[in-house]
Amino acid sequence: MRIHDRILLRLAARNQKKGNAKRALYWYEKLGERRMEPLAVVQYAALLHGLGHTVRGLQALGRLLSEQPIAAAYERRARIYHEIDRPEEALADLNEAIRLDPAPYAYWYIRAVVLADMGQEEAAARDLNQALRRADRNAAGTVHYELGNIYFRMQRYEQAIASYRVAVADQDRVVPLQRFRLGEALEAAGRIRESLAEVRLAAEQQTRLHAQPDQGLIYYRRRTGYSLEGVRNALSQVDGEYGFRQKQSRLHERLGEKDAAMAAVEQGLAQYPDAEELLNRKGGLLRDAGHTDEALAQFDLVIARYPNRLPAYMEKCAIYRKQESWPQALAILEQAGERFPDNTVVRFWHIDVLRDAGHPEEAWRGSRRLTELEPEDPLNWKQQAELAIDTSRFDQAEEAYTKALELDRNSDFYMRRSFSRYMADRYEEAMLDIQAAVEADASLAEESRTAFAMGEIYLGMDNKALAEEEFGRAIRLEPDNALLYERRARCRLAMEKLEEARDDCDAGLALDARQPRMLRLRGIVHYRMGDYEAALSDCRSYAAAQPGDAEGEFNLGAVLARLDRNDEAIEAYSRSLALSPFEAQTYLERASLFYHRLFDRTRAADDLAQWLLYAGGERSESDRLALLHELDGFDDELRELAKTHYLNQYGVGAPRYLN
Repeated sequence: MRIHDRILLRLAARNQKKGNAKRALYWYEKLGERRMEPLAVVQYAALLHGLGHTVRGLQALGRLLSEQPIAAAYERRARIYHEIDRPEEALADLNEAIRLDPAPYAYWYIRAVVLADMGQEEAAARDLNQALRRADRNAAGTVHYELGNIYFRMQRYEQAIASYRVAVADQDRVVPLQRFRLGEALEAAGRIRESLAEVRLAAEQQTRLHAQPDQGLIYYRRRTGYSLEGVRNALSQVDGEYGFRQKQSRLHERLGEKDAAMAAVEQGLAQYPDAEELLNRKGGLLRDAGHTDEALAQFDLVIARYPNRLPAYMEKCAIYRKQESWPQALAILEQAGERFPDNTVVRFWHIDVLRDAGHPEEAWRGSRRLTELEPEDPLNWKQQAELAIDTSRFDQAEEAYTKALELDRNSDFYMRRSFSRYMADRYEEAMLDIQAAVEADASLAEESRTAFAMGEIYLGMDNKALAEEEFGRAIRLEPDNALLYERRARCRLAMEKLEEARDDCDAGLALDARQPRMLRLRGIVHYRMGDYEAALSDCRSYAAAQPGDAEGEFNLGAVLARLDRNDEAIEAYSRSLALSPFEAQTYLERASLFYHRLFDRTRAADDLAQWLLYAGGERSESDRLALLHELDGFDDELRELAKTHYLNQYGVGAPRYLN
């Protein structure tokens, strides 16, 4: 090379090193590509690419490689291909560069980056380990950092932690982003306190860098050796994490440190005052701390600043839903719907709130519209199915769940369709759905809810023996669930296994002594066993716990009658009728006491007339009166008296108004 050419090349290289790209290009082009040495062509191509002349840079490298295979030229072209999203061509060039010269660590390192971007993490990890064998001390930290990133993506968190720790151990080259990634890996490994220590330190260091005029650009470039574009990408990641303050806040929250969580958010907002995510997070922390009004005001502030962003609307709605303030929840969703008319999430929430607010028909219409707009989302069909179940439209619930299952063979969908079919008395099909659910998720076979559902289906099929067996299996899987004992007790009561039913009631009440349904059931079991004193104790306890339950008072009356405490029994029946005045059997039982125990024929006849009114249903008057003659335990004279009372009060031609 002539002396003049060497001078031009030196001027180009010096300006390129100093970052004077345009001046460097001037000298390169004054020299001319034909007079450049091969490595100078490589640098020239890199400069062209950096200045936006990518095609010219690739052409220069192509001409060079057509004349002679040079590893550095392949590596440079691979970098360009990678940056313009042509990974297959980048990988091919890197393979050739390594074949020609496997010594430079950078070739292995760049190929690992390309492989990782192509989703080939295992191969990328192998290449990075090869790069480590070749890298000097200054480069090793960067390689360890990238290896940590690969292990993290592979969810091999302990290996990621080990690699990150090596990267951050070099105090002369570590940057806050690398320490933050170590914190992320520690969090993923469940080591929250250690994670917080690293993230907090990274955030403090980054805050100091953020205060510099270049916000740490030169600092990152000197320490990492990244290109200018690489440093800008790293700082973009820092900004995306809001100087790591958002992660710091979440870690404090996970540790129960609410005040520290809020302080970290405030520190983040000091650097990023318009960060929507931090503003929303502040609102969420205020909400969780019980400062509801302040949280609502915070979300109003976010909506005012970012009216075309959805999260704050939904956060505000969530507060109203938790408060069961349905009008306000609906109002904010309608506001969001006006702003985001095509957003199906807003529609989905609106339907849910209508359901919770007690507007089933509006919710149903909204659901039908949503499934028309977005029929490919199985959750929309699930929502529609649950709305149908709410209103006992089990055929429509089955149809909606069938649509959901066409899109997603979800075990929960099978279980809920099974319930819909069970409620429609289609027990065999309900059982087939449970079997399909278990096929979709084998773990369901070991869950008590599956055995419980099978027990209910067998009861519906009147197979009490198999129902008892399934309820027993559910109890073995979940022995602390009182409801399961109640269901088996009812099954055993129907099978006349009275002692076993009583034992189940005892077991359920031992788990939850405040469970009134179990008390009522045990009272019935004791009654059927003839243990009336025990039955009386249970019935009194139930009636005290549920004073507004007519059935509880009826049961109490039945037990008292068995104990010949007739006045108390009549009082109990009367309380039952005051709560539910249309129960024919209660009038009949009280009539029997009036007649047989108190010898009060008039009141007995009145009660029989009431019994006749409610027991007759839709029968004609003659058929209704015939029921009196089918009654045992009453004499003919009382039957005639009851008939007279009935005809005078309720028969055809009886007066309807008082004169």
